[in-house]
Amino acid sequence: MRDYVKILRRQKANLEHLLAQSGIIDRAQRSRIDVNSAQAQIVVGVRRCGKSVLCRMALRQSGVPFGYIDFDDEPLRNVSADELDDVLKAAYVVYGPFRHLFLDEVQDVEAWQLFVNRLLREGMHLVITGSNSHLLSSELATHLTGRHIPIELTPFTFEEYRRFWGRSKPVLTEDDAEARRDYLQYAQQGGFPETFGHPDVNAYYKALYDSILVRDIMQRHEVRQIALFGNVAYTVMSNFACELSATKLANQLRVKSVNMVQNFISYMEEAYLVETVKLYGRKAWERTRLGKGYAVDMGLANLFTGYTAGDNRRGRILENIVFLQLRNKRRELDFEIYFYKDRRHEIDFLCERRGRIMKLVQVAYEIVDPRTRERELSALFEMGDEFKCEDLLLVTDHDNETVERDGRKVRIVDIVTWLLEAAAERMPDDYFANGRVATEGTKR
Repeated sequence: MRDYVKILRRQKANLEHLLAQSGIIDRAQRSRIDVNSAQAQIVVGVRRCGKSVLCRMALRQSGVPFGYIDFDDEPLRNVSADELDDVLKAAYVVYGPFRHLFLDEVQDVEAWQLFVNRLLREGMHLVITGSNSHLLSSELATHLTGRHIPIELTPFTFEEYRRFWGRSKPVLTEDDAEARRDYLQYAQQGGFPETFGHPDVNAYYKALYDSILVRDIMQRHEVRQIALFGNVAYTVMSNFACELSATKLANQLRVKSVNMVQNFISYMEEAYLVETVKLYGRKAWERTRLGKGYAVDMGLANLFTGYTAGDNRRGRILENIVFLQLRNKRRELDFEIYFYKDRRHEIDFLCERRGRIMKLVQVAYEIVDPRTRERELSALFEMGDEFKCEDLLLVTDHDNETVERDGRKVRIVDIVTWLLEAAAERMPDDYFANGRVATEGTKR
């Protein structure tokens, strides 16, 4: 029988060491964790994005005594349902009496949902982390309906990255230059906090990627076509910010089963490696098709394609970073992200909130070519008019101006300025008073 007391004592020592480290910054999601709630607080996101640190900070700052069990620790990875009570008893031995319990990376523990449900009924306050979005779907819907609060965490945003290094918001020309240097580094290295100052970032990302593929996908879903899955994953990751088609990918890889390819992509989404943005349609069924795929972090994506600031991927890098910022604000501001395309125009990001189009965003690395400039602007003006949307934005690498036509304005803004502004963006109080339903007054 495993010595759970010894295991948890070692985990406690590691926890105290980590909490004593400097350089840990506060993140917006911490304020959403209510450690005294009767509902389980479940923080999910890609592996190593900072979920554990966030939860430790929330519990430590609350001042409540709490127990901690890390199921990502190798001796506990294969704990059975029958052993969970023994692990809990060991936690009481190590931490003494507590009514707050932190369960780290619990998703692969057998029957964890039943264990959590029982603890909630007994009045335990639970903070839980997991690296699989399935925690937020069928497993939770089945066992914890109405008894959990989901909180998504991502790798660092650009604003968090700068704050980690002690930067302030740029106010002078020389500060702007510093912010620009930071952005180029961020676009290359990404936002996984453990890479900051790491001696070999590529080796870190390779180990992380292999861990996600093996532990969060292959083992969980019992993938047997290992080589095929590896090829699908590589193709999807290296073609970030591009439209995904399971049929085309199956043909490219000479795979007979399109459904298998579709399943592999969904496994990657569950593990937060990628996220697909659906094509916008005014009816729900029109939004079910596989859309454009974006990598969870540029540093991880660059592992597959390399990074050269001036190569032909620079537009896709810019677009992926814009998506990551929008995604980070999505839950806070309560909106959904789509892309739009018809026979005449394409909009990179359409942000919809409760049936209203709140923002249209185009991304272009540069608009020096008059044809490129007109294509991007005309798409925003015409679709802004059709959707009755006032917030029209064109994000570029370095341009800043406002263009007005027929009473509508498009703001052209450089990526560094936009990322720092978007981090603090809030929904206007009068949005719903002035907003229009997306399907009203269209020209179709």
